[in-house]
Parts: sequence; structure tokens; C-alpha cells
Amino acid sequence: MNSDHSSEPPQKRRTILAAAALEHEARPDVTDALRTREWVSKILEQAGWHVLPADVTPELLSSPERTASLIRSSGAECLFNLFEGFGSYSGAEHRFMTIVEKEGIPCTGNPASVLKACLSKDVTTERLIQNEVPVPAGVTLFPGSTPSWILEKLRLPVFLKPLSEDGSVGIDGGSLVEDAARLEESVLSKLADFPAGIRAEEFLPGSEYSVSFMGNGPYRPVGVSVIDYGNMEGCRNYLDYGSKWDPKSPLYDLTPKKAEGEKARLARELADSAGKALGCRGYFRVDLREKDGMLFVIDVNPNPDLSAGGGFMRQCRESGMSELDTVSAIVELALEKALRGACGGKSSC
Repeated sequence: MNSDHSSEPPQKRRTILAAAALEHEARPDVTDALRTREWVSKILEQAGWHVLPADVTPELLSSPERTASLIRSSGAECLFNLFEGFGSYSGAEHRFMTIVEKEGIPCTGNPASVLKACLSKDVTTERLIQNEVPVPAGVTLFPGSTPSWILEKLRLPVFLKPLSEDGSVGIDGGSLVEDAARLEESVLSKLADFPAGIRAEEFLPGSEYSVSFMGNGPYRPVGVSVIDYGNMEGCRNYLDYGSKWDPKSPLYDLTPKKAEGEKARLARELADSAGKALGCRGYFRVDLREKDGMLFVIDVNPNPDLSAGGGFMRQCRESGMSELDTVSAIVELALEKALRGACGGKSSC
């Protein structure tokens, strides 16, 4: 019997949509997603997928019907989500995912409910506290709030951040307030830039940890990284917007070290609990900071940067996963999540 299969017709490649934001005069964090899509698409092609780019513009997303039609007409069996909202509207991230979910197409990353919850610092903090995950003490302020009220609740220094932004948007030199005389000016300035509200939290001066996970539950920790600001001179002791997106920033080329030992174990445990508290799926990252030997969760990122130079991919490489392994695993988790949903949440039908 001839075992030569050269005469057999080639199998048709499966189609996957790769979604990313496209807008005029976009911020660096938004345009970065387009570069990431180009890079991820090459890896998906290596994995055997036929990749179709899906440009999510403000005009497209303003019409749920047009957005849904784009998804349906593609014939794709999965959507690789690299859409992180627009520069003027971070909430577009979960709005887009809501449309995707209604179409029933498997999609990488977290569902709309998780994206929406994690975007709100208030909701995230409340969920973590309810699940006994330690967070820094804080208060929420809106236009018209009295800045001096902060001092009745918190001790200086305090850290100011937008209530509903991600990607370190709004984190700059005015975020850390150490002097009571500067407090009112700093708060009013932040509220002017972010009228949807800001969060003022006790500043935690110790090391910063980052823990990445993959999985639909239980989670598999990818890696733990740490930044020891005590060994750095002439730099801010926190990561701001420039450190992620501006090559001129003194922290732009900073590479966190791989964390090991007891603190790394504790960071993994707390980060795992944080992911469960928010209902994370697919892949995500949790950031923590240290004070007086204790760790506190400061952020849960349900849609972390997947660029080649980003922290998530770096941790995957450190754990022994190739870029092909990582991207393929993310897609498989999306297909698994969809199968679980079709089977009523069971691991198998």
C-alpha cells in the first residue's frame, strides 16, 4: 500500500480575526497594539491560521450592527483580541467585547464583564476587599470633592490615579504627593484631566511585583518579576506612562528581574486570589507593591500588552515557552472557554 500522501488535497487553513484599535492621532499605547497585531499575526500564520485583520475604529464601534456584521462576514472561528479601547474612551474595550460575545465567536482573553470591572478602580478594590485580598487604603474623588478630605482618611504620601483608565494613562510626575501643601493643586489638576474621577491611595514605597497567568481556572502562573526601586537612583520610584511608551523616559529600558523565594511565592498566591476575585479568564497580569514586608495588590490587568518586548511575553520566555507556544496556548484557551460555555461550564461534553 502506498503511504505517499502527496496526492491528498491540502487541508484548508482555519481563519482567525485579529482585532486592534485604529484611530487618527492615536496615543502611543493605542498605536502599539497595531504593531503587536502585526507581530502576533506572523506567529498565528506559523501556527497554521489564516489571519484576517479587523480594524476597530470609533466609527465602526459606534454601530454595533456594523461591528457584528464584520465578525460574521469574516467566517472566522476565533477572534484574537488586541483591542484595548480608544485614547478618548477606554470603556470601548468592554463595549467591543460585548458585541463579540453576542455573536458567539470564541475570543481570546477576558470576557466583557471582567474587562469592565477591572477598568474601574472602585469596582476592582471592592471585589478584592470582599475576597480578603489586601489592597492599599484609598478614597475616590470626583469634581467638587474637597481635597483636604484625603488627609482625614490617608497619611502622606498618597498616589493619585484616574479612576477608569489603564495602560498607566494619567500616571506622571504629579501622581505622587508627599507634601500637604501640594495636595489640593495636584488633586484639582488630576480631576480637570479626568473628570470621571480619580483614586487617591496610600503610597507603598517598597518593591513592585508583577505576576502573569494563563488559564480559565485553575490558573497557571507564567512568572513573577520584581522591581527594587531602592537600587535605582535619579528615577521615580514608580512606573509612569512614559516608562511604558516614551523611549526618552529613564525607566523605558528597565527590565524587571525574575523574582524568587518566599516573596515571589506570596505574590503568586495573592495574585491568584485577585484573579479569582475578578473572574479572570484566558490570560492576565496582577501588580503588587510592598510596604513593611507586606504585599498589596495595586492593579489587575485583564488585557496585558502582548508585544514582543512586553512583560507578559518576557515572563513566558523566562518560563521556557516560545512565542509560538504562548500565542497558540492563548488561542487554545479561547476555544476551550467557548467549549465549556457550550457544555454548561463542564470541562468536557
